[in-house]
Amino acid sequence: MIHIAICDDNISDTEHIEKQLRQLESCLSINIDIQIFYSGESFCKSINKSCPFDIVLMDIEMDGIDGIVAGEKLRADDENDRVLLIYISSHENYYRRLFDVQPFSFMQKPIDANEFYDKLNKAIEKIIKRRKNGKSNILPISQKGKEILIPMNNILYLESKVRLIHLFTTDGMIIYYGTLSKEEKKLTQYEFVRTHQSYIVNLQYIKIVTSNNLTLINDMLIPISSNRKNLVKERYMEYRRNLF
Repeated sequence: MIHIAICDDNISDTEHIEKQLRQLESCLSINIDIQIFYSGESFCKSINKSCPFDIVLMDIEMDGIDGIVAGEKLRADDENDRVLLIYISSHENYYRRLFDVQPFSFMQKPIDANEFYDKLNKAIEKIIKRRKNGKSNILPISQKGKEILIPMNNILYLESKVRLIHLFTTDGMIIYYGTLSKEEKKLTQYEFVRTHQSYIVNLQYIKIVTSNNLTLINDMLIPISSNRKNLVKERYMEYRRNLF
């Protein structure tokens, strides 16, 4: 699934862009989730805590918060450096102002269908390649038939209860169907460790480690099974060394 945001205060333009994306979706045989924002303000609110989008198609000339200010809001969080920002405008005199927000590309209105296909295809290829290389920092989960993207830096720990995963983040808890074994495969390349048959913990949120359990920064106690004691200790010490 590729998650794309369209931010443009012109309804006819957003409809045209959405139509082009659906055609691209069909041509590439991929799934694209599209969210539309009709103002810079509404887009900025959507990324207040984290940005769930892979690609943002941003108009520049908008009332209120324009596309450049919205782009600056996006880039203010280093976690959003991965987001591919593509600007769309009727004018070409914005290149100097766009430098600081690191756009992936620029398209001029009216949008040329061939140019749109080429640039979006390149952006999607980049995202797919990045995911294959294990550079995504988002954990995708499925809840009630809907995909939710969780920034891995926000995850405290995961707990398995029967067939349910209780995922605890800095913002609260999410419950969904799944297994820790499958989630562990998505998380092993990051700073996570399996402490127990029922627990996976984010190393960055550990406060104290003992032989039988560890304490998180929220004072939650997580058990460490006897066969995982050495692994947990080694992974934690390695993580601590890499901080300095």
